[in-house]
Amino acid sequence: MKGTSAYQISDHPCISFTIPIAAPPIAFAMPTFPPTNQLTRSSVFSVPGGSDELFLSIATAEGASFSEALADLNEQYAAALARVGASDDTAVFCRIFLSDILNQRSVLLASPLFRRLSASCALSIIEQRPVRSGPLSLLACYVRPSKGLLTKALSRSPLESWREGSCNDWRNDLVVKGRNYALLLTANLTASDSFDAYAQTRAIFSSLDSTLERQGMSLLDHGIRHWIYVRDLDNHYKDMVRARREHFVARGLTEKTRYLASTGILGMSHIPERIVSLDSLSIGGLQPGQVLRMEALSHLGPTIHYGVTFERGLRVRFGDRSHLYISGTASIDTKGEVVHVGDAAAQTRRAIDNVRALLAAQAATLADLAYVIAYVRNGHDRERVGQVLDEELGGRVPLIFTEAAVCRPTWLMELEGVAIVRDETQFAPFF
Repeated sequence: MKGTSAYQISDHPCISFTIPIAAPPIAFAMPTFPPTNQLTRSSVFSVPGGSDELFLSIATAEGASFSEALADLNEQYAAALARVGASDDTAVFCRIFLSDILNQRSVLLASPLFRRLSASCALSIIEQRPVRSGPLSLLACYVRPSKGLLTKALSRSPLESWREGSCNDWRNDLVVKGRNYALLLTANLTASDSFDAYAQTRAIFSSLDSTLERQGMSLLDHGIRHWIYVRDLDNHYKDMVRARREHFVARGLTEKTRYLASTGILGMSHIPERIVSLDSLSIGGLQPGQVLRMEALSHLGPTIHYGVTFERGLRVRFGDRSHLYISGTASIDTKGEVVHVGDAAAQTRRAIDNVRALLAAQAATLADLAYVIAYVRNGHDRERVGQVLDEELGGRVPLIFTEAAVCRPTWLMELEGVAIVRDETQFAPFF
């Protein structure tokens, strides 16, 4: 296709491809699709003449074995793509949530679903036990361009070296280029330094810096969102926070400039010695003033007040829409104190109220959420938390619900998400 080119984005072996895509069908009029069952949910954001963004969550049936659930997930995934009009060509990012990564990894890596996803998008694999679900679940995102132009460059180890026993490095990066912007997504970024969360975090962010530099980007100007998974969070979180804070200061990310939207949460990679794992999103082609800090000071104070360096949320404005990236949000007040200690349901309501306030400050509502991830510290609280989520969010928005400890022991749950709203600015439209 004229005007597009494939390119290499890291030192690993690279698969690059340019994808001509036919003009999309008529834009969907509603933000979500009615679920075909209790396990599959999808949403779409469309504007006339603009690119479509689609989101998909699939849970598996409780009581199924891992092999049974994986086979069913593969079938549900194919059916969902056909239903919403997405495809491997338009896949951008996928995260698979496992309940026991060390015992499930070999079966997953040998599966048709893994082969399909690893060849088409940035693929994150993390152990966070799905709740109200079977042994694994999936979240996936797609961009369907308006002008038939999408270039993807996927850099990773060859598929064979992802298989158990051949390669320990599950990192993979994807650059997706449209007419106006480039998305850089990294998945499963770990470091093989000593068994020390501080050292590993520093090495991970240094590696991310190098990847950004090769794309003509920087953390300050183009970094938007990251997910930091920490093994044994209660012991290692503080060291990760210290390393991140020092790295950000060195790169010019301060309370006077901005930080990134972030979730720091319990999660296990496939190598027990890798304490910290990172997924990230950066956007190339941004202009000054295009990224805005999201705040709701009536409900929750800035994170820097209690020593952590991430934004409550970031708004990225485009010519036809805005992306609202909501960081991990818990039951916290304006002084940084935990609210409703010991009551998981009440904490869920407060966390949702905080998200609602963050969105309201941007003239958005919960109905604008494209997807939500909810974390519960103790699986025994899943029904109390899940009931509030059902009441507040309804059963239509794509939802991933997992068991994972939050950064403070007294926080019993946390949630995050992305909302998309119509916008009109001087900036170029997405994508």
